[in-house]
Amino acid sequence: MRFFAFCAALLLFVGCSEAPTELVDEPAQGVTFYGVVEEADSRVFLDNQIRICWNAEDLISVYTGISRNFKYMFLGDDGDYGGEFEDVTTGFGSGNPVERNYALYPYASTNKFFFGDTEAENYIRHTLPATQTYKENSIAPGANVMVAVTSDAADGNLVFRNVCSYLRVKLYGVDQRVGSIVLTGNNDEILSGYMAITPVYGGVPSMEMLDGTKSGPSLTLTSAEGVAIGTTRESATEFWLVVPPINFSKGFTLTVNGFYGGSQSFVVNNNLTFARNTYNTITRELTITSGDTGMGVGGWGNGSSTEGSAE
Repeated sequence: MRFFAFCAALLLFVGCSEAPTELVDEPAQGVTFYGVVEEADSRVFLDNQIRICWNAEDLISVYTGISRNFKYMFLGDDGDYGGEFEDVTTGFGSGNPVERNYALYPYASTNKFFFGDTEAENYIRHTLPATQTYKENSIAPGANVMVAVTSDAADGNLVFRNVCSYLRVKLYGVDQRVGSIVLTGNNDEILSGYMAITPVYGGVPSMEMLDGTKSGPSLTLTSAEGVAIGTTRESATEFWLVVPPINFSKGFTLTVNGFYGGSQSFVVNNNLTFARNTYNTITRELTITSGDTGMGVGGWGNGSSTEGSAE
């Protein structure tokens, strides 16, 4: 309701962020942060068991003691399921006091903490990019969005929870090389741009996409070198997109652009819901010839929704 228009939302952000306390410029002292994700099968990049793992030197935003955006770096290795974070913030800043520690992956200098009317309504604004970069059998680095909140300001245990949903696209075809994949909703749903994320201690976070100039009706997965795909259904190549939790009331359209030109679109007309922390799968055959445009129209077909498999 507070996001019916971006301008109105922005005014609300400004109003809500004015706490009746003086600004302070020092975070809580002596807190060591250790980050895990809510279940054993969820992290920041996918392994061969469809689990998400941390990358070495991953960066997160931490709001510790005050509402300033502190930059923390993961000290573990690629594939670790948990580990400590180190403060690598530079420069100076100030903020209003916060009663708990909040964290958001991925770090961005534009991440911003806002105070709601009550502590339970505090939220973090983050920008979900309109373009994601292909990574083999995985989610694009920095695309997955996770949030954590501790019991109090002295608690350093960051239990991250996934904010978004996921689309797994499995493509196969003879002599096919994919340059990009574009997802759009058939009812002009907002799929990228500003999102307001409300963490819940001991519970699941909520998220709302914000209207405005930064919002967009599509998500694009790109590959600079192109991706040669498997030739049979059994050897189909996987592409992963991070999607905001959303209901596609009129379905969606998936447009695959060939690396050497041409494109092919697949229209799904079903009413489909992408729930937080789940993924949907769509498998299609690609038959692009350079400079040609094809269209495949049909229902969800072999698409599936798997609860918690990307948690």
